[in-house]
Amino acid sequence: MKNASQIINFLQHKPQFSKLVESQCISKLKSALLPSIQYNIKYGYIKNKTLYFVLTTSLNKLDIDNIINTIKMILNSPMILQSQKFLECSEHDIEDIKIYSDNKPQKKVTLYTTTAHKILYKERAKGEINVEFEDEKLAKIAKDIVEMIKERQ
Repeated sequence: MKNASQIINFLQHKPQFSKLVESQCISKLKSALLPSIQYNIKYGYIKNKTLYFVLTTSLNKLDIDNIINTIKMILNSPMILQSQKFLECSEHDIEDIKIYSDNKPQKKVTLYTTTAHKILYKERAKGEINVEFEDEKLAKIAKDIVEMIKERQ
């Protein structure tokens, strides 16, 4: 009897589902980068043994080289590939990495909120507070607050 993970693993290695392994590889490589860079990656794909990342912001040459060197170090390190962390990338023969910037802003998803569910609560404070301060200024401020609570009822 096979469990669910064995069935999914078997299906991923079929040719029609090869994009699943590719997307897992890209997401694992993306998670190895800095969080500030992860946030700016719009999408990534592998084509002709080249890994492409499309960023939402334009970076300088030094940052792009740093990202490329980090990914190459991860892919070429035998210790990391033997661990289970980047096992998905072992099937893809990535020879080159290219990074492009897309100046179109990411579309933000705005949640739909209705006014029908707006909840209003009735004020339950009575304003019955003992105000005893030695400082006259603090006592006056506290009494003003108590009066404001009483007025709202």
